[in-house]
Amino acid sequence: MSDPVTIRPFRPGDETGLLAGHNATFPPRSLAHWQWKFRDNPTGVVHTMVADHVEHGIVGAYVTIPARFLIEGTPRIAGQCVDLYVLPDWRRHGPRPGLFVNLALAHYELWGGRGSEQNSFHYGWPIATWRIGQKYLRYEIVRDWDLLFREMVPGGLPVRAEPGDLVARSVPRFSADTDRLWEEFAPSTQLATIRDARYLNWRYADAHDATYELFECRERATNRLRGVMVLRLSDFLFPKTCFIVDWLAAADDLDTTTALVAVAEERANALGANALATLFQHRDPRFLRFQRMGFLVYGSEYFQVVIPFDRQETHFYRENWYHTLGDSDLV
Repeated sequence: MSDPVTIRPFRPGDETGLLAGHNATFPPRSLAHWQWKFRDNPTGVVHTMVADHVEHGIVGAYVTIPARFLIEGTPRIAGQCVDLYVLPDWRRHGPRPGLFVNLALAHYELWGGRGSEQNSFHYGWPIATWRIGQKYLRYEIVRDWDLLFREMVPGGLPVRAEPGDLVARSVPRFSADTDRLWEEFAPSTQLATIRDARYLNWRYADAHDATYELFECRERATNRLRGVMVLRLSDFLFPKTCFIVDWLAAADDLDTTTALVAVAEERANALGANALATLFQHRDPRFLRFQRMGFLVYGSEYFQVVIPFDRQETHFYRENWYHTLGDSDLV
């Protein structure tokens, strides 16, 4: 008897079935959200493996958001694992250890590797899927997610003095100057999402079902862009937290850091936030810099995993990855 479930790559027309399964498993999203998040991502490719039942349609999906990365100076693609599901009636279907693992392995086989549209690695923040991922799917922990935060005080955080030769202001979208800023930043990292204007505007300015505030820091005299920052008020981890979601500025540019943090503190006050929080990995100099600016460290329940395809040493990811909260889809 033939198997009624076919594991195959996404094809146009699957959106309705994918949404139905997603919305039965997670908080509902719209078709417009799906199109923004997957169809319109800056790589131009959709990396979703589906389990298609001959009668019931799509009953499971192993999904990544492809992202453009710079890895030791070479542009590559990596995939963030998101929205993974198999509907309850089908979790034990097919060869052991079940449909979820077989979907993932099919995804790995097609899109994991060294090709121009293949993933150098996958990454994510698994909670529900950690044990099965560790046992069968090569999930390897690269770090705990320890956030930096400032507790709000009665009357709001004190006003921080800003450098007089810089101005930080809100913008509706990031300009082409951001591309130059990224090009200047890129040699300082061995591993990072390519944070050019195309990516940042897709991720934040064009986002569905979330509102972000975008900021630039420029020199008053020359209008030269020195840094960018993204804020969002969210209930992630704690109610009404103002998050510095993304950040692009040189690690040794203390003046730009001070100007942008001052704006973040002012916005946290104005929004009536309960805390101001952000994240940098422990080896990043910003992790200590922000502590010197009054931020404390909070150990969350989240941890970051990697599934490498074209290099195996997790030490590389642990030591070299420049990432922010915005590298996830959690905030």
